[in-house]
Amino acid sequence: MKNLTFIHKFQVPEVAYHLIDRMFTLEETEFVSKMDQETFTESDIEKLDLSDVKQFMRDSYRRGIISIVDVKEGSYKISNFYGRLDIFSISETDTYKSFPQQDREALDEWYFETYYNGLGQNLDLPPTEDEILPLDEVLSFIDQQDRPVYLNYCDCRSLRGECGLPTKTCITYRDGINSFAHRGLSEKIDKEKAREIVEKADKIGLMHTVNPNGICNCCDDCCYLFRGQKRRNSQGIWPITSHIIDFDVAKCIACGKCVKKCHFDVFKKEGNILVDATKCVGCGICVPGCPTKALQLKGR
Repeated sequence: MKNLTFIHKFQVPEVAYHLIDRMFTLEETEFVSKMDQETFTESDIEKLDLSDVKQFMRDSYRRGIISIVDVKEGSYKISNFYGRLDIFSISETDTYKSFPQQDREALDEWYFETYYNGLGQNLDLPPTEDEILPLDEVLSFIDQQDRPVYLNYCDCRSLRGECGLPTKTCITYRDGINSFAHRGLSEKIDKEKAREIVEKADKIGLMHTVNPNGICNCCDDCCYLFRGQKRRNSQGIWPITSHIIDFDVAKCIACGKCVKKCHFDVFKKEGNILVDATKCVGCGICVPGCPTKALQLKGR
């Protein structure tokens, strides 16, 4: 029998009803069902029938069952399925990958729809600060930071799981309450390691997006930014980009390396290389592989 109280309070979508027992412990579902306060403290949790309250709170925070409201007050709230799925996909990857493919696809589609519906609806304005940058500018961004830096699994590729590209590629500077780092899910690294991760990502053809909180190394088929871009038809607007490809046809030897590297079909080989710059997002991952330097980025 479904725990309807838990489903309602934790905002579990129908596509996940049959997976509840694999994503939550019985103690977690009973806790959520019984806790009828919007915010609560450890003393409130102690009133419930739990074997080890302090351990339960540590585990529940790490697993995304509860979130912190106020550190000084020691207050918490029940989280939601959207946040738990994000954490689950990057921290319990073996279990997530063991789900049947149709279940993973359904969860990913639900998550993307929830993400997309939370974006601003004015299609002429960027809904987030995410900006596409070429490698040299990303490395410069890393060098300028004086904040602690952490490495995370990419939640987009962890959830989607179609492209087969590496997932431990997301760099974050967020370590405040309810962040992956604060929950103990991130690996602390240094600038040198961050640079190494970005450079390796660039070599295998991942694009770089930067916002004030960190750096993502993205593919177009899994990444929610670029899936959202496609639906919004916002190339050149969002994710924000200041660059576009400049093609010197006189230098081109039609080797076709750019065709293989590009995520957006900017290049086609029909004897010669044909270029449709209107599709370009300015990521620059095609530039280093061009043997004759026929490709360069320029300002939009």
